[in-house]
Amino acid sequence: MTDSFPKTKEEVLKYVKENNVYFIEIWFTDILGYLKSFTITAHELE
Repeated sequence: MTDSFPKTKEEVLKYVKENNVYFIEIWFTDILGYLKSFTITAHELE
């Protein structure tokens, strides 16, 4: 894989597996601009 971020679902799943990622933290803003986040396991990503 190159130094760029994975862009497709397959690339993300491959990156997670190859780098032993256990948790993925998702950050985003809601419609009012407040920061929100949640965490999932690598297993839930699939």
